[in-house]
Amino acid sequence: MAKKTVSLDTPFKRGEKVMLVHPIPGRTEGERGKVALVNGFDDWKRYWIRFSDGDLVGSVDHGNLVRPRMYPLWRQREEKATATAQASSAETNAAPAAAEIEGGGGGGVADLIPAALMERSRAAKARLTGG
Repeated sequence: MAKKTVSLDTPFKRGEKVMLVHPIPGRTEGERGKVALVNGFDDWKRYWIRFSDGDLVGSVDHGNLVRPRMYPLWRQREEKATATAQASSAETNAAPAAAEIEGGGGGGVADLIPAALMERSRAAKARLTGG
């Protein structure tokens, strides 16, 4: 029988040792514990964790936990994701979009509303305010 490979996305099993990689309410990054209960399904995985001080914390997301031996691999993946995000934001900021030059397209709710309705709204506002 082939040995099962374990990745960062492999679900944890009951009794498995884990470490927090993001702070959660009442807990800090780096605290260790054991999985007491596994719940959730598909991509929505939640765990009940019993920490070393005996406290039991429920509904901890899979993304907040890592196996202690896989922490360096998790750190590399996070640094790579951060570098990629910074590079893409630098490219976006380097060349302003045509919509911004024209004075619109701020990415807000106004971008979802048709231009004819926006113009009608501006005209009504001007008519009501006298300006």
